[in-house]
Formats: sequence, structure tokens, C-alpha cells
Amino acid sequence: MVWIRIAISKLVMNTVLVLLATIVLVLAGCGSDSTLDEGFVQIRTAPDNYTVDDLKTFGFKTSKNYDVEGLPDALDAWKGFWGLDPYDRHDYEIRFYASHDLAVSSGKPMAIESTGPEFEASRETQTWTEGVKDRWQAQGVTDISGGASKQSKPRPTYPNWAILGNMVILCDGLDSEQSLIRCDALINNFLPSEES
Repeated sequence: MVWIRIAISKLVMNTVLVLLATIVLVLAGCGSDSTLDEGFVQIRTAPDNYTVDDLKTFGFKTSKNYDVEGLPDALDAWKGFWGLDPYDRHDYEIRFYASHDLAVSSGKPMAIESTGPEFEASRETQTWTEGVKDRWQAQGVTDISGGASKQSKPRPTYPNWAILGNMVILCDGLDSEQSLIRCDALINNFLPSEES
């Protein structure tokens, strides 16, 4: 009789543990930033021209200042990282131009060349060679989120880009969609709430 009670008790405990584990996994999935805002615009104007100091004030951490010689019409370029959660920050390369028009006319073609499949195809023949090593990484080494840690094929650090005013922003991610989600998060948190 005692052994039946013990068996039932163990069965109940195991059932409760499985239910708790399932609840935790479901709740963890609900907090994910896995979808791109339907209103996301890849190229948008801004109320002002920005500098790296504006980003620093916002909480962007710089890690490298690039020489912009060879980057047409650029005034400044920085590698850095940002995130609302200090334990979940992402890498960005931000290039500054004198105006939104220059960011689009000169910066957009260079952003396309420096991201995703275009970068992968022309890595050895980049127009602007400063920081090329930073725009290439082995999966699983620098981004251990998701399944990337199980893969070893190198890939571009920045799968996609966005333009906000006079800034061209290259955003990290495992793919183009995740990259754009991270661009969107940076832009929406950087802009004053009435502008985002």
C-alpha cells in the first residue's frame, strides 16, 4: 500500500514539473522580439541631423571609430552596441552624413554593398575597406542566441540596414528580418516618442 502512494506521489510530482516547464517555455516565447513592426520604413527622414554624441546620450556604446576615407560623402562612422537590456545588446555600424539626401544618395549604395548577400559576394572587392573584418563573422562565435551556435559557416555581421535622417545604420542579426527588427528597435527607442 505504501509503495502505491509513493508511485502516485511521484507521478503527480512529475506531472506538475512538466506543466511548470511548459508554462515557463510558453511565457518565455511571448516576450520575444521576433516580428517586424508592420509600419517599419527602411528609409525615413528625421527631425534633426545627428552625431555620435546624440547616440551616446541615448545609451549607445561606441567601440570603434572608423576612418571614413573612401566612404563617399561620409562625415563619421562608428561601430558600437545598444540594447534596452544591458545583457542583450546588439552590434551596429553607424555612418553619418551631412544630410538625409546624402545618406540616401551616397550612403544607401554603400550600405547595400556592406550587408547581407551583397557583402558576402563582394567581400574581397569592397569600395570602402575600413572595418571589413568587423562586418564578417563566424556564426556561433559572436551571436550565440538561437541556433547559430551550432553552425560554423561564416556570414555577414550585418544582414541589413536602415536610414534615419543623416544616419545609415547597419544592424546585426542572424538573418535580414532579425536585422531589420533590431534596426527598428534602435530607431523607435532613439526618436522622441511623437516621431516614432
